[in-house]
Amino acid sequence: MNQIFILIFLFSGFQCTAQERVTFTYDTAGNQTRREIICITCTDPGGRYTANTAIPDNFKQSNEYEEISYYPNPVLEQLYIKWLSNELSYPTSLEVYSMSGQIVKSKSIIRESTDVTIEFQNLAQGFYSVVLLYNNGESKILKVVKH
Repeated sequence: MNQIFILIFLFSGFQCTAQERVTFTYDTAGNQTRREIICITCTDPGGRYTANTAIPDNFKQSNEYEEISYYPNPVLEQLYIKWLSNELSYPTSLEVYSMSGQIVKSKSIIRESTDVTIEFQNLAQGFYSVVLLYNNGESKILKVVKH
């Protein structure tokens, strides 16, 4: 009986599908900009399948701020925010607040950035405020729902 299980185990390896490995590329702010799936056992030369994880084009423009767009809302895993900035006014950091007023995430933003990705997958369902803090002391608030 044990020999049958061993034979099944050994021959089941021949029925396996291709093995893949995922690699990621990040910008200088630590935002994921590219995801690449590399097929290790594929017969396809190169064995690469690329998924660009740059910010999507179907953003919702903020009702309050015409220079800020974000996607998706409601959010499941990641919230993408992009903005237009100028020499006088640009975001330097962001904070995510729960409805109880607690900071649940914070992130620095480098001067040259025009977008950011925020991880929401480990946060509880509910309502959140994403606050963009600007170099001139201004702040802009986005209301986000986490499903």
